[in-house]
Amino acid sequence: MKTMPFLFQRTSTSARALLLLTVVLLSVQAEAQKAVASLDTTSIRIGEQIQLKLDVTLPRAAKVHWPVLTDSTFAPIEIVALSKVDTIETTRNSYLQYRQVLSITSFDSGYKTIPSIQIEYQLPGDSARLKAFTDSLVVHVRTIEVDTTKAIRDIKAPMQAPMTLSELWPFLGGLAIIGMIVAAIWYYLWRRKLNKPLFPVIRKAQLPPWQIALDTLNELESKKLWQNGRVKDYYTEITDVLRQYLENQFNIPALEMISSDIMDSLKGNVLFESSNEKLWQVLELADLVKFAKEMPLPSEHELSLANARYFVLNTKPADITEKPVETDITTVTKL
Repeated sequence: MKTMPFLFQRTSTSARALLLLTVVLLSVQAEAQKAVASLDTTSIRIGEQIQLKLDVTLPRAAKVHWPVLTDSTFAPIEIVALSKVDTIETTRNSYLQYRQVLSITSFDSGYKTIPSIQIEYQLPGDSARLKAFTDSLVVHVRTIEVDTTKAIRDIKAPMQAPMTLSELWPFLGGLAIIGMIVAAIWYYLWRRKLNKPLFPVIRKAQLPPWQIALDTLNELESKKLWQNGRVKDYYTEITDVLRQYLENQFNIPALEMISSDIMDSLKGNVLFESSNEKLWQVLELADLVKFAKEMPLPSEHELSLANARYFVLNTKPADITEKPVETDITTVTKL
């Protein structure tokens, strides 16, 4: 024990200062490269989880060989989860702090020892592996005191697993059906309030009366009624087309009028002056066929259809630019 003071007495002042500085630097370096293990608590109930924090401060240029930690490292203490190794800046620019946090637990009661953990590293230009060791730690794992007067329960409540999409489908489908029912009721009440039908009626675009008349006359021609001996039906349909046209286009109740009354209703109207004769030819001949059993010639059948077309084309609205069909009223001699 007296050797050190004696050496200091025999050594020069500069040598003593150098020796002291060396000891201080070595102690600082040893302290800087020390590994530390710490727990957030050293006493737990069986099955509880605590955090074990591993820290080591090493030169920035050092190559670190971090240990691979498994359950067998700490048995019977179990590793529940462990973080990645993070680096933390220190107050000294030439050093870095490395840290890893582990969640651990134990299902075996008593005092359990966490052994010293070895962290290896290499300094630049040196192939040798240096080692830093943590201190060992002790954890007290307590059992649960059983109160026999109370019902048995779990130490920890079961974890709730998240619901999967297949489990949610019935609920989502039910909500969708309820939503559609509510929407249908609202739509019904809304349409009823507006005094409208439940479903809007989509109507086909209505053709003008003159166009309907011409189309119907074309269909009549294609039926070839008079060619097949149905002369009365042929003239009935021609006059019905013309009466419907007068009623729809000019609001003349021609469907309820006899031929002479129709002609009287058109007198004095300049619109019908040039086509009245052609209309009268059709109506008069049709009356003879229907009521007097007249049998017109084929040329008269064709003339009646041509005159009906002429009357429609010549009396339709002025903004329609189609050219009227010109027909001649000729005296047809019966065979």
